[in-house]
This record gives sequence, structure tokens and C-alpha cells, in this order.
Amino acid sequence: MRFLGLVLISLALQVASPWAQGLPRSTPEQQGMSGERLERIAPVMADYVERGVFPGMTVAVARYGRLVYSESFGVSDLDRGNPVQEDSIFRIFSMSKPVTAAALMILYEEGKFTLDEPVSKYIPALKDVQIYRPEGSEESTKPSREMTIRDLARHTSGLGYGWSDDPVSKKYQVARLLNPEFTLEEMVNKLATLPLYFDPGTDWRYGVGIDVLGRIIEVISGQTLAEFFEQRLFKPLGMKDTGFSVPDDQAGRFTSCYRINEDGKLIALPLGYPSYSPGKNRLYSGGGGLVSTTADYLRFAQMLLNGGELDGVRILGPRTVELMSMDHLPKGVTAPWDKLYGHGYGLAVSVLTDVTESLGMGSVGDYGWDGAASTYFRIDPQEDLVILLMTHRMPCDTEIQVKLKTLVYQALIN
Repeated sequence: MRFLGLVLISLALQVASPWAQGLPRSTPEQQGMSGERLERIAPVMADYVERGVFPGMTVAVARYGRLVYSESFGVSDLDRGNPVQEDSIFRIFSMSKPVTAAALMILYEEGKFTLDEPVSKYIPALKDVQIYRPEGSEESTKPSREMTIRDLARHTSGLGYGWSDDPVSKKYQVARLLNPEFTLEEMVNKLATLPLYFDPGTDWRYGVGIDVLGRIIEVISGQTLAEFFEQRLFKPLGMKDTGFSVPDDQAGRFTSCYRINEDGKLIALPLGYPSYSPGKNRLYSGGGGLVSTTADYLRFAQMLLNGGELDGVRILGPRTVELMSMDHLPKGVTAPWDKLYGHGYGLAVSVLTDVTESLGMGSVGDYGWDGAASTYFRIDPQEDLVILLMTHRMPCDTEIQVKLKTLVYQALIN
């Protein structure tokens, strides 16, 4: 009877735990990993917190569909000293992009579009957009072809974010495309008045293309992006804490966002709860507007690793996920960021193509992405592995990603 009682208590704790809503637990050894070696993660992450480089974070590792490591470090809010919890809510910024790509591919599977159709078929305002040329240039401003849906998904559309100091970026900065007062339709119409950075398909530039994909989802489905996400992804996958806002009664779980100032100190950014309260933000940014928890995003990543299915619910077909995670860059086009050394780019995810040219360990074909506040995930089909880091410090930090990936891979023993 005592044994039975312990079993019932254990089951009750699993039901109550946010992690139980993520993935079932297992010992590392049962899934071909060393628990002793995985414990090397903790002192490294704790050191980031102790040195004031990060306020806090949560790390999760899953293998063969089982959670083998989960640990939280530091605080969610420096002023109040609240510890990061297993159910803390984080801004995932650009980790919204793979979610948007998965949503888009649901419609792709239903025959609603093809990847190489011109974007203007769904957004006519983008049909006549021109390439920027300096004044006095004799080169034509007319693109050799229109941007396609594939161009949007792989960042070869000629669109950008406006982060640089060049003439096109300055136009982006004046336009303030990601103004929360815009709807996606209004944002895209504003975008249509700006020039392209380059001829579609000839270069790679990170930008608002995934937000345009979000608008295409709205046009094809007849729903807002938030409605489509909820009905076709979040609800079926049990991602109850993922969306474009945080409910008022859950605001206490929402982490504050920080950056490092010139003195190397963490300071809070004005990205607090009011800006994420329901109804505050009209712009459903598929490129960077979502919030989520570790358990929720782990379920999304595991669905992709499983070939589009989780817990008997199929979101996508296996061949579709394979297509998403292939390198789609045209010959001669590379993604230039340092974090993409040894990588190509698929549909809203980077794809490892050469381990020796990358910054650390991995397998050819492993894929994932990160967010502006240093969140990070990686899926390795060869090793049946998911790595997830949820944190809340800007700008995105490559070092912690490389260290975490190394710490996980060195623990693989079978």
C-alpha cells in the first residue's frame, strides 16, 4: 500500500507540474545520455547569472520524446527578485518565425498555394515594388522577377528590418513598420511604399518577410493570424500559454526584459506587461510578436522532430517538415551572420550544413533559430534531440548558445 501511495503521489505531482504538460520525463541514461555530464550545464548557466550577464533562464533537453533535463536559474525580475519558474512566460521574438512557417505549411499541405508563386497574388500592393538605386544610377529599378513566398520564408525577398545606416534602412526607420498600432494589413501596405534592398533571390537579408507571410496566412485563411495560430497550432498542441498577449490574471508569470548597458550592467527595457496586455497590440507579428513558456515551445519543437505529430495530434506531414528544414538558399547565396557559419537556411530556420565550419558541435541537418532576447532552440533529427533555452536579455547572445549546445552534445553517450 505504501508503494501504491508513492506512485499516486508521483502521478499527482506530474499532473500538477508544468513540465508534465510539456513532455514526459525520463532519466538521461534511459535515453542514451549521461546525467552526470548533463549536470555540467548548471554551473555554466549559474555563472552567467552570478556575473550579471543574464538575469535568469530555463534550460530544457529532450531525447527520444522524453524530457531528460530541465532547470531554471536566476530571476524573472531583478527589482522584485522573483525566481524564474518552470512556467515563466518569455518574449520569444524571432522564435515566432518557425511557428509562422509551420502555420503557413498547414495551408501549403491543403493546396492553397505553392512556394514559388509571386507574393503579389495574395498581396497586390507588393507587385510593383522597386529596387533601390542611388541617384544618377543607370541601373533599372525594376526587379528581374517578383518576390515569391519561398523568398519571404528564406529571407531572399529583398526586404529587411532597417537596422543598418544605408539609405534603404533609413527609409525603414522612418516608416516604423512594426508599430503596434498597425494591423498586419496596414503594415504590409506601408512596406509596399519602400524599395527593396536587392533583386529577389540574389542575396540574403534578415527582415520582415515572415511578417508578410503572416499576412498571407490571414488572406488565405480569412482569419487573423492570432485566430489561425490558436485554432490550428496552439490549441491542438496544448500550448496554452503561447500567443500575442499575456492574460491579465497571468501577468505575474511574465518575465521582465533586460539589456546590457555601456557599463556592462543589466537594465530593464520598456517592454513590460502593459505592452503585452490583451488588446494593447494590434500588430500580430509572425516575425517576432509571440510569448511562450518552456513547456509550450518544447511541445512545438517536439512536434517538428516527430515529423509533424505530437500525442496523436498531427499538424503536418513528415515530408513537409523535411521540406521546411532543408537548405533553400539559391546557389551562390549565403547567410552572412557569424552565428550562421556552416549553416544554410530553410523555411524560417537555419540548417547546419557543415559541422567543422560551425561554431560548435552538432549534426548535419540539425535546425532551429533564436530570438532577440537570447532564446534559442535546436532540433537534431539524427540524434532525436531537442535543446531549448528560454531567457530574457537583449541583444541575442551567440556565446551562450554555443556553450549550451556543446554541453548537451558532450552528454550523448549512445
